[in-house]
Amino acid sequence: MFAIVKDGAITATGTLKQLFPTTSFPGGVANEDFKTANGIKEIVNGQRKNQTYYYTTPGDIALVDGVPTQVYTNTAKRLDDEDAKDEAGNQLYVQVWDPSANGGEGAMVASSKKQVNYGIKTTMTEEVKSRANSLLSSTDWMVIRKAERDVAIPSANATYRAAVITECARLESAIAGAGDVDALATVMGSQNWPQEP
Repeated sequence: MFAIVKDGAITATGTLKQLFPTTSFPGGVANEDFKTANGIKEIVNGQRKNQTYYYTTPGDIALVDGVPTQVYTNTAKRLDDEDAKDEAGNQLYVQVWDPSANGGEGAMVASSKKQVNYGIKTTMTEEVKSRANSLLSSTDWMVIRKAERDVAIPSANATYRAAVITECARLESAIAGAGDVDALATVMGSQNWPQEP
């Protein structure tokens, strides 16, 4: 995408074909002289934060330091869980099938379990636990063998398993203590899982 910039303002945006429909360009590319003479500048992307932690919404194309830039609004995702509410602010509940409802024809009815909108801390905690479970799964058979037949777990594997559990606990605690999405991103970037022996 390109912008035509004249007198310090963007006058039009689009592809070369859209901006100059009656001009043909060899190979579909305008030469630098043509671009300079017509104030054509390529549009660059502004800052888009990590979409794991932010909702990014495109805004206007604006001149930033003389460069046409696609501007984005970066809105932090919710950290903590919250109760799900309808438009009127009433608590929503998980729906379950009740075969005796609706005169015995059955219907979905509200249970006593609240619906929850999960925050990103919950998502990241589940991700860390899943990673730990995945790392431990390759040596789970040793734990079962120890429990069933009292065969010792090799010390390197026992040390590895303890390190996985320790790292998982460290990350869970750090996730819970993160005060904003940037702190949470730092925590998730600090993962230091041990190498399997």
